[in-house]
Amino acid sequence: MTWLPLLGTLVGAAIALGSSLLVERRRERKEERVERRKAKQEMYARYLAVHAEARAQLRVLSLAAELTDEERGCRAFTAYAGCYASRYELEVLAPRPVLTAARDFDRRARELRDLVIEGTHVAPRAGGHMQEYLDAMKGVHAAMRGDLGADGVE
Repeated sequence: MTWLPLLGTLVGAAIALGSSLLVERRRERKEERVERRKAKQEMYARYLAVHAEARAQLRVLSLAAELTDEERGCRAFTAYAGCYASRYELEVLAPRPVLTAARDFDRRARELRDLVIEGTHVAPRAGGHMQEYLDAMKGVHAAMRGDLGADGVE
């Protein structure tokens, strides 16, 4: 009879310890998910910002008639160079659908860069290569929103 209260206390302590450990683990998992999502948001924002800057620089270069072919080529390569680091960063954290869309987008961006090097005017509403670039950009946006759980948000 004297062991029954002690045994009840031990069982109660074990239940309390187990439940507190379970609650703590769930809290840690939630914090990890929140941190991972925030890191992806920041990474995706950097990626898109670098590409937007490169696109703007390439458009300006395509309109600069006073540049020599060598100057235009050098500046075009420099404008796109910043895109490499953000693409490599995606390779570490982004899921396969985002990587696939980003690779296509990068390929279209390099094609746009090459057109500028050749001296082609890059118009935002022109068809052809620019439309393919814009479609690839939309694909990256959709893949990133899907990964972040923000589908349907424009």
